[in-house]
Amino acid sequence: MMKRKIMMKHRIVMKRSLIAAICCAVVLSVLSGCQLAKEQTDGNAYEDRLIGVFITTEFLSLFDIESYFNNSGFRDGEILMDGRMQAYQNRLYATLVTKTLINEKTGEEIQTEDFVFEGIDGIPFFTPTIPKTSEHEGYGTTLLGDAISNRHISIYVGDNINSTTMEGTIFVSPLKNNPAFYFNPVYQSADYSVYLVSGQGLSMSGDVASGATMNQTLEATTTIMENGITKTDSMSISISISTMFAPEKIIILQMDAENSLISRAEHKTDAMPKTFTPEISTAYIIVETHKQDNTGNAIISRNIYDNDSDSFETFIVREDGICIMYFTQIIR
Repeated sequence: MMKRKIMMKHRIVMKRSLIAAICCAVVLSVLSGCQLAKEQTDGNAYEDRLIGVFITTEFLSLFDIESYFNNSGFRDGEILMDGRMQAYQNRLYATLVTKTLINEKTGEEIQTEDFVFEGIDGIPFFTPTIPKTSEHEGYGTTLLGDAISNRHISIYVGDNINSTTMEGTIFVSPLKNNPAFYFNPVYQSADYSVYLVSGQGLSMSGDVASGATMNQTLEATTTIMENGITKTDSMSISISISTMFAPEKIIILQMDAENSLISRAEHKTDAMPKTFTPEISTAYIIVETHKQDNTGNAIISRNIYDNDSDSFETFIVREDGICIMYFTQIIR
C-alpha cells in the first residue's frame, strides 16, 4: 500500500498572464491529488520521490493546455479540476553530466556528476542520488545554486523513517527589478532519472521596502507497507524571497582592545578578497556595508567579528538583482 501527500504553501502568488495563471492552477491540482507510481522488477512498489525544486524566473509551460481543453477540460467557462490532469502534465528531464573540478590548494582534478536541466536557466536546490557505475558506488548529493543563501539541509535516515528538510533564502534588490520566481518540483524515479514539472510562482511588485519577505514551502510524504512494516519517506523544501537594497561598497575596520581604529580598507562589493589577515593587535573587525534606499538615502549596516570568528560574509549584487552571499576567510 502506498500513499503520498503533497502540500504547497505560499504567499502572494503572482500570475503574469492568463495562460500562466491557468497552468499554475492546473499544476497545484495535479500535485495535490495524484500519485506517480512505478513497479520495480522485484515486485516492490516504488513511487517517484520529491527531491527538491528547480527555481526559474520564467514560467515553464509544460502542461498541454490545448489537448486538455480539446478533451473537455474546459466547460462553461470553468477549468475542470479532476484526475485526468496528470496525463497532460509533461515532464522536463535532466541530463547526468560529468564535471571536472580543480582543488585550488593541490591542483588535483576531481570528477563529479551532476543532474543538469540543459538549456534552462535556473537555480538548483535538490538532493538527487547519483546511480552506481563500474567506477563508483551510488551516492547522494546536493545541488545548490549560489543564488540561495542561508542554506540549511537536514537529512535523517532511520530504520523505518527517512526525512529531508531543505531551507534557504534568495535575497533580491527591489531597485534592480521585481522578478517572479517559479518553484518547479523535482522528482527522481526508480531508474534514477530526474525530472521536473511546472510549479507556482511568487513575485513582488510596486514600491517594495528592504526586508520584505515571501515564502514558498513544498512538502511530500510517501508511505510504503513492506512485509507488514510501514516505512515513511518525507521531504520539505522551504524557500524565502527577501528584499535587500543592493550593497555598493564594503569598508573593513580593524579595532584594537581600546576601541581605537587600527586600519580602514574600502572594497567594491565584487572585489572582496577571498582571505583576510588582521593586524596582530586587532581585537575585533567591523564590516560596514554601504547602500542606498529607494529615495537615495544612505544606509550603513555594521557587523562585528571577534577573534573567534573564522570568516565574515558580504553580498554581491548580480545584474538580475539577486544578491549573492560571499564569504571571506579570516586567517590569523
